[in-house]
Amino acid sequence: MIVWLNGTHGAGKTTTSPLVQRLLPDSRVFDAEKVGETLMDISPGLPGTDNFQHWPPWRRLVVETARHVLDYTGGTLVVPMTVLVEQYWREISAGLAHHAIPVRHFVLHADQET
Repeated sequence: MIVWLNGTHGAGKTTTSPLVQRLLPDSRVFDAEKVGETLMDISPGLPGTDNFQHWPPWRRLVVETARHVLDYTGGTLVVPMTVLVEQYWREISAGLAHHAIPVRHFVLHADQET
C-alpha cells in the first residue's frame, strides 16, 4: 500500500511523513522528489522546464520505483510529494492501480499563518 501525503509546498508533508511511518508497521518513507533530482542530473539536460513533474518520465519512474520497492520489501510506502496538476495525479494513481497497489491519498492543508 501507499500512503500519499499531498499538499502545497510548506504544508508539512516532509515533517508528517516520518510520524506516519512510525504508526504503520513495516513502512518506509519514499521521497519521490529524489527521482526528479536524478532526472535533473542527466547531462546534457532534458528539455527545459521549471518543474521536473512536467517530464513524463518522472511520473512513470515514480510508479515503477514504488512498485519495485514494494515488490522487494512489502509493507507500506509513505510518499510525501506535492502533485498539484490533476492530470499528473491521474497518471500516477492509474499506474499504481495498474499494478494493484492500493493508495490512500491525503491532502495536508495549513493556513498561511501556520
